[in-house]
Amino acid sequence: MPPARKIKGRQGAEAGQSAEERQSAEERQSAEERQSAEAEQSAEAGQSTEERQSAEGRPRRMGRPRKKPQRSALAPREQILEVAGRLFAARGVVEVSMLEIAETAGLRQSSLYYWFRRKELIVAEILQQVNRLPLSYAQRLEASGEAADVQLWRFVRFDVETVCGFPLEITEVHRFSERDPAAFATYWAERRALTEAVAAMVRRGVGEGTFREVDAYLCALTVLAQDESVQNWYRPEGAGRVHPLAASDRAALGYRPAQIAELVADQTVGGLLARPSRLEALRRVAAGAGRAGTGEEPS
Repeated sequence: MPPARKIKGRQGAEAGQSAEERQSAEERQSAEERQSAEAEQSAEAGQSTEERQSAEGRPRRMGRPRKKPQRSALAPREQILEVAGRLFAARGVVEVSMLEIAETAGLRQSSLYYWFRRKELIVAEILQQVNRLPLSYAQRLEASGEAADVQLWRFVRFDVETVCGFPLEITEVHRFSERDPAAFATYWAERRALTEAVAAMVRRGVGEGTFREVDAYLCALTVLAQDESVQNWYRPEGAGRVHPLAASDRAALGYRPAQIAELVADQTVGGLLARPSRLEALRRVAAGAGRAGTGEEPS
């Protein structure tokens, strides 16, 4: 049957495409879809309120129409982010298209482009929590007035637990961000603010005499990189993808985020202490009564 041959031929051609060709095709398709969405929005903007209400038979609702009935209690923008996060976690950012996000969210593509004009903006929005949660926590720690070594131990524990629960692979997103630096400008600005907040803890520890002399900013850079390195093998439950290292070593899947976070905190702060023998006593203080003072939930 001719139609079947055409479909098979097209599928064969798509299978033979390189990653660069698929990306280029997706970008061309995205541009065409954005133009279509803009034309639709312009046409709607030219109608009067009465004309739109008459055409629809009811007052116009806020937001864009859905392709299928909404099954989520979330508003369209939040549902897009939730759906995209699940798809990115399962298959990776590069492999997921805007069409797939729209269909999974039950939206027309023009509706998706109403909220996010390109995939990079969706990724950047999801990524904000990687900086904002630990940055807010670091600010609460500073306001607590506790010793710098206690603050840093608590911060590392919190940051690692946050990373363990984050659905996207951070290093993959960092590479993806090179495609659209403007979309990720806020993320990188907040990343620098987070690095400076950690560096400030280290400087205070050096000034208090509890940490040995180190380059505080360089130390902060390596602390954050080490926290994120747990994603080299750990994935949150239900993330869809299992890292090859964990797949080859099933014992790696048996650790809880709290176990991982406390070990990394021990290693980080223990390596900075002027008197490493203090680590056990410091750990008891940091892991104990201070959670309520910073709003941190018990593990």
